[in-house]
Amino acid sequence: ARTPVQAFNAGLLQHRSFEPELKEITQTMWVVSGFGDSRALGRQKYGSELNNCCLKGIDGLNVLPWENPAGVVELIKDLGY
Repeated sequence: ARTPVQAFNAGLLQHRSFEPELKEITQTMWVVSGFGDSRALGRQKYGSELNNCCLKGIDGLNVLPWENPAGVVELIKDLGY
């Protein structure tokens, strides 16, 4: 198994747009950004262009499960799990 950092970086190397697939999803989606992430403003269009998409923010920057596990757990609870 790869370490989490290697897995994260591998995703960056395989970067492609998932826009067509995301626009087909009909279930509720959340786009979660860290309050410290300056790129969060660029994610606003997800809320207007994707079906049933809600923008959420929690404390952190960009690797939220590591930076704010309690905040991520609360978001999951909000989904009803």
